Amino acid sequence: MNKPLININIVKMGVLMISSLAIGVTTTMLNAKADSGYTVVKKIAGNNPDSAYHLTNASKNAYLWNSNHTKVKANLKNYKNYSWRYYDQKVILSHHSKKSVYYYIQGITPNGNEASKIRGIVWHGYLTPGVNPNYKQLNNIDYRYFNTDSEYLNYIKKSPSQELTRKVLKLFPNTQLSIKLTKAANGSSPWAWSSPTVDGYKNILEFPTVQRYFNKRFYKPNISDNTRFKVIKDGLDKSASQTKRNALDQYQIGIYYYNNSHRLIDDEAPGFTIAIPDK
Repeated sequence: MNKPLININIVKMGVLMISSLAIGVTTTMLNAKADSGYTVVKKIAGNNPDSAYHLTNASKNAYLWNSNHTKVKANLKNYKNYSWRYYDQKVILSHHSKKSVYYYIQGITPNGNEASKIRGIVWHGYLTPGVNPNYKQLNNIDYRYFNTDSEYLNYIKKSPSQELTRKVLKLFPNTQLSIKLTKAANGSSPWAWSSPTVDGYKNILEFPTVQRYFNKRFYKPNISDNTRFKVIKDGLDKSASQTKRNALDQYQIGIYYYNNSHRLIDDEAPGFTIAIPDK
Protein backbone atom coordinates (compact mmCIF):
# COMPACT_ATOMS: atom_id res chain seq x y z
CA MET A 1 0.00 0.00 0.00
CA ASN A 2 1.32 3.40 -0.93
CA LYS A 3 1.90 5.66 2.10
CA PRO A 4 0.47 9.19 1.85
CA LEU A 5 2.98 11.85 1.00
CA ILE A 6 3.70 14.48 3.73
CA ASN A 7 4.39 18.05 2.74
CA ILE A 8 7.77 18.70 4.42
CA ASN A 9 7.33 22.48 4.18
CA ILE A 10 4.05 22.33 6.12
CA VAL A 11 5.72 20.26 8.87
CA LYS A 12 8.62 22.70 9.12
CA MET A 13 6.23 25.63 9.36
CA GLY A 14 4.28 23.91 12.14
CA VAL A 15 7.44 23.22 14.12
CA LEU A 16 8.52 26.83 13.79
CA MET A 17 5.11 28.09 14.90
CA ILE A 18 5.15 25.81 17.99
CA SER A 19 8.75 26.86 18.87
CA SER A 20 7.90 30.53 18.51
CA LEU A 21 4.83 30.10 20.67
CA ALA A 22 6.87 28.34 23.37
CA ILE A 23 9.52 31.04 23.34
CA GLY A 24 6.87 33.73 23.52
CA VAL A 25 5.18 32.06 26.50
CA THR A 26 8.52 31.64 28.30
CA THR A 27 9.49 35.26 27.72
CA THR A 28 6.11 36.47 28.96
CA MET A 29 6.44 34.37 32.10
CA LEU A 30 9.94 35.72 32.81
CA ASN A 31 8.81 39.30 32.33
CA ALA A 32 5.79 38.80 34.54
CA LYS A 33 7.96 37.34 37.28
CA ALA A 34 10.49 40.20 37.12
CA ASP A 35 7.96 43.01 36.81
CA SER A 36 6.98 44.34 40.26
CA GLY A 37 4.59 46.89 38.77
CA TYR A 38 6.89 49.78 39.64
CA THR A 39 8.54 52.08 37.13
CA VAL A 40 11.67 54.07 37.83
CA VAL A 41 10.83 57.70 37.12
CA LYS A 42 14.06 59.30 38.23
CA LYS A 43 17.29 58.51 40.08
CA ILE A 44 18.81 61.34 42.13
CA ALA A 45 22.47 61.13 43.10
CA GLY A 46 23.82 62.83 46.22
CA ASN A 47 27.21 63.43 47.77
CA ASN A 48 26.72 63.00 51.52
CA PRO A 49 27.45 59.46 52.77
CA ASP A 50 27.49 60.45 56.44
CA SER A 51 23.80 60.25 57.35
CA ALA A 52 22.30 57.43 59.39
CA TYR A 53 18.68 56.35 59.74
CA HIS A 54 16.86 53.74 61.77
CA LEU A 55 13.47 52.07 61.41
CA THR A 56 10.50 54.11 62.53
CA ASN A 57 8.76 50.90 63.59
CA ALA A 58 11.14 48.00 64.15
CA SER A 59 8.32 45.44 64.35
CA LYS A 60 6.76 46.36 60.99
CA ASN A 61 7.73 44.82 57.66
CA ALA A 62 10.06 47.12 55.74
CA TYR A 63 11.29 45.56 52.53
CA LEU A 64 14.63 46.40 50.97
CA TRP A 65 14.62 46.16 47.17
CA ASN A 66 17.17 46.14 44.40
CA SER A 67 17.64 49.44 42.59
CA ASN A 68 14.87 48.75 40.04
CA HIS A 69 12.34 47.50 42.61
CA THR A 70 12.08 44.07 40.97
CA LYS A 71 13.52 41.89 43.74
CA VAL A 72 13.21 41.93 47.54
CA LYS A 73 16.66 41.70 49.13
CA ALA A 74 15.77 41.77 52.82
CA ASN A 75 13.15 42.58 55.41
CA LEU A 76 14.72 45.26 57.58
CA LYS A 77 12.72 44.31 60.67
CA ASN A 78 15.00 41.25 60.86
CA TYR A 79 17.93 43.60 61.51
CA LYS A 80 16.52 45.37 64.54
CA ASN A 81 19.88 46.60 65.89
CA TYR A 82 21.21 47.89 62.58
CA SER A 83 21.48 51.51 61.59
CA TRP A 84 21.13 52.42 57.92
CA ARG A 85 23.69 54.53 56.12
CA TYR A 86 21.94 56.87 53.71
CA TYR A 87 24.00 57.95 50.71
CA ASP A 88 21.85 60.97 49.86
CA GLN A 89 20.68 59.04 46.79
CA LYS A 90 17.00 58.73 45.98
CA VAL A 91 14.86 56.84 43.50
CA ILE A 92 11.43 58.12 42.49
CA LEU A 93 9.14 55.24 41.54
CA SER A 94 5.71 55.20 39.95
CA HIS A 95 3.08 52.58 40.78
CA HIS A 96 -0.51 52.86 39.46
CA SER A 97 0.23 56.54 38.63
CA LYS A 98 1.27 57.22 42.22
CA LYS A 99 4.84 58.37 42.83
CA SER A 100 6.90 57.49 45.89
CA VAL A 101 10.44 58.23 47.10
CA TYR A 102 12.87 55.47 47.99
CA TYR A 103 16.26 55.92 49.68
CA TYR A 104 19.39 54.01 48.75
CA ILE A 105 20.81 52.65 52.03
CA GLN A 106 23.46 50.29 53.37
CA GLY A 107 23.48 48.51 56.71
CA ILE A 108 25.68 49.56 59.61
CA THR A 109 25.99 46.53 61.86
CA PRO A 110 25.61 46.79 65.66
CA ASN A 111 29.40 46.50 65.86
CA GLY A 112 29.96 49.46 63.58
CA ASN A 113 30.79 47.68 60.34
CA GLU A 114 29.82 50.03 57.50
CA ALA A 115 30.69 47.55 54.75
CA SER A 116 27.56 45.44 55.18
CA LYS A 117 26.38 43.61 52.08
CA ILE A 118 22.80 44.50 52.96
CA ARG A 119 22.11 47.41 50.63
CA GLY A 120 19.38 48.58 48.30
CA ILE A 121 16.39 50.92 48.19
CA VAL A 122 13.61 51.24 50.75
CA TRP A 123 10.55 53.46 50.99
CA HIS A 124 11.60 56.57 52.88
CA GLY A 125 8.57 56.46 55.17
CA TYR A 126 9.98 53.42 56.95
CA LEU A 127 12.98 55.43 58.15
CA THR A 128 13.68 58.05 60.82
CA PRO A 129 16.87 60.16 60.94
CA GLY A 130 19.50 59.13 63.45
CA VAL A 131 21.48 56.14 64.65
CA ASN A 132 19.52 53.16 65.98
CA PRO A 133 18.58 54.14 69.56
CA ASN A 134 19.27 50.65 70.97
CA TYR A 135 22.56 52.04 72.24
CA LYS A 136 23.20 49.17 74.67
CA GLN A 137 23.47 46.88 71.64
CA LEU A 138 25.77 49.15 69.64
CA ASN A 139 29.56 49.32 69.60
CA ASN A 140 32.10 51.45 67.78
CA ILE A 141 29.63 53.52 65.78
CA ASP A 142 31.38 56.34 63.95
CA TYR A 143 30.80 59.83 65.33
CA ARG A 144 29.87 61.09 61.85
CA TYR A 145 26.43 59.50 62.09
CA PHE A 146 25.25 61.35 65.22
CA ASN A 147 23.28 64.56 64.77
CA THR A 148 22.77 65.96 68.26
CA ASP A 149 24.67 66.19 71.54
CA SER A 150 21.98 64.19 73.33
CA GLU A 151 22.12 61.33 70.82
CA TYR A 152 25.89 61.11 71.07
CA LEU A 153 25.88 61.39 74.86
CA ASN A 154 23.25 58.65 75.22
CA TYR A 155 25.32 56.39 72.99
CA ILE A 156 28.44 57.07 75.08
CA LYS A 157 26.53 56.42 78.31
CA LYS A 158 25.06 53.09 77.17
CA SER A 159 27.39 51.49 74.61
CA PRO A 160 29.68 48.75 75.99
CA SER A 161 32.44 50.06 73.72
CA GLN A 162 32.48 53.50 75.34
CA GLU A 163 33.63 52.73 78.88
CA LEU A 164 36.88 54.66 78.40
CA THR A 165 34.99 57.62 76.92
CA ARG A 166 32.67 57.74 79.93
CA LYS A 167 35.59 57.77 82.35
CA VAL A 168 37.44 60.53 80.49
CA LEU A 169 34.33 62.73 80.36
CA LYS A 170 34.07 62.49 84.15
CA LEU A 171 37.50 64.10 84.37
CA PHE A 172 35.91 67.23 82.87
CA PRO A 173 32.63 67.36 84.83
CA ASN A 174 31.69 70.93 83.90
CA THR A 175 32.64 70.76 80.22
CA GLN A 176 29.78 70.14 77.78
CA LEU A 177 30.04 67.32 75.28
CA SER A 178 29.70 68.61 71.71
CA ILE A 179 29.11 66.47 68.62
CA LYS A 180 29.72 69.59 66.54
CA LEU A 181 33.20 69.97 68.01
CA THR A 182 33.82 66.25 67.60
CA LYS A 183 33.02 66.54 63.91
CA ALA A 184 34.89 69.83 63.46
CA ALA A 185 38.02 68.25 64.93
CA ASN A 186 37.59 65.29 62.57
CA GLY A 187 37.81 62.73 65.33
CA SER A 188 38.75 65.09 68.14
CA SER A 189 42.52 64.97 67.97
CA PRO A 190 43.42 67.76 65.52
CA TRP A 191 47.11 67.82 66.47
CA ALA A 192 47.53 64.24 65.22
CA TRP A 193 48.51 65.50 61.76
CA SER A 194 49.21 69.24 61.87
CA SER A 195 48.79 72.35 64.03
CA PRO A 196 45.80 72.18 66.40
CA THR A 197 43.26 74.40 64.69
CA VAL A 198 39.54 73.70 64.52
CA ASP A 199 37.19 75.78 62.39
CA GLY A 200 34.63 77.61 64.53
CA TYR A 201 36.54 77.23 67.81
CA LYS A 202 39.18 79.12 69.76
CA ASN A 203 41.38 78.67 72.86
CA ILE A 204 42.06 75.03 72.03
CA LEU A 205 43.68 73.18 74.91
CA GLU A 206 46.33 70.64 74.00
CA PHE A 207 47.12 67.42 75.85
CA PRO A 208 49.48 65.72 73.38
CA THR A 209 51.05 63.34 75.89
CA VAL A 210 47.75 61.51 76.48
CA GLN A 211 46.19 61.65 73.02
CA ARG A 212 48.16 58.73 71.67
CA TYR A 213 46.57 56.36 74.18
CA PHE A 214 43.20 56.73 72.44
CA ASN A 215 44.44 55.09 69.26
CA LYS A 216 44.49 51.34 69.81
CA ARG A 217 45.56 50.60 66.28
CA PHE A 218 48.83 52.51 66.40
CA TYR A 219 49.70 52.62 70.11
CA LYS A 220 49.71 49.73 72.62
CA PRO A 221 46.74 47.85 71.17
CA ASN A 222 46.92 45.06 73.74
CA ILE A 223 46.51 47.02 76.97
CA SER A 224 43.10 47.05 78.63
CA ASP A 225 40.82 50.09 78.69
CA ASN A 226 41.31 50.29 82.46
CA THR A 227 45.08 50.54 82.02
CA ARG A 228 44.61 52.97 79.16
CA PHE A 229 42.44 55.20 81.32
CA LYS A 230 44.93 55.15 84.20
CA VAL A 231 47.71 56.36 81.90
CA ILE A 232 45.45 59.09 80.46
CA LYS A 233 44.39 60.28 83.91
CA ASP A 234 47.96 60.31 85.23
CA GLY A 235 49.05 62.37 82.23
CA LEU A 236 46.18 64.84 82.67
CA ASP A 237 46.85 65.19 86.40
CA LYS A 238 50.41 66.26 85.62
CA SER A 239 49.41 68.90 83.05
CA ALA A 240 46.05 70.07 84.39
CA SER A 241 44.88 69.33 87.92
CA GLN A 242 41.32 68.32 88.68
CA THR A 243 40.73 71.82 90.07
CA LYS A 244 41.76 73.34 86.76
CA ARG A 245 39.64 70.86 84.84
CA ASN A 246 36.62 71.67 86.99
CA ALA A 247 36.95 75.32 85.98
CA LEU A 248 36.50 74.62 82.24
CA ASP A 249 32.79 75.40 82.28
CA GLN A 250 33.04 77.80 79.33
CA TYR A 251 34.59 75.10 77.18
CA GLN A 252 33.17 72.25 75.14
CA ILE A 253 34.67 68.82 74.61
CA GLY A 254 34.66 66.65 71.51
CA ILE A 255 35.70 63.03 72.00
CA TYR A 256 35.98 59.88 69.93
CA TYR A 257 37.08 56.33 70.77
CA TYR A 258 36.95 52.80 69.36
CA ASN A 259 37.68 49.90 71.67
CA ASN A 260 38.28 47.65 68.66
CA SER A 261 41.48 48.51 66.84
CA HIS A 262 40.34 46.63 63.73
CA ARG A 263 37.52 49.13 63.26
CA LEU A 264 39.94 52.04 62.89
CA ILE A 265 41.11 53.35 59.53
CA ASP A 266 44.30 55.25 58.76
CA ASP A 267 42.86 58.76 58.57
CA GLU A 268 40.95 58.63 61.85
CA ALA A 269 42.33 60.42 64.90
CA PRO A 270 40.71 59.21 68.13
CA GLY A 271 41.15 61.47 71.10
CA PHE A 272 39.53 64.56 72.55
CA THR A 273 39.50 68.27 71.91
CA ILE A 274 38.63 71.01 74.40
CA ALA A 275 37.86 74.47 73.03
CA ILE A 276 35.52 77.46 73.24
CA PRO A 277 33.02 78.09 70.42
CA ASP A 278 34.07 81.10 68.37
CA LYS A 279 30.72 82.89 68.28
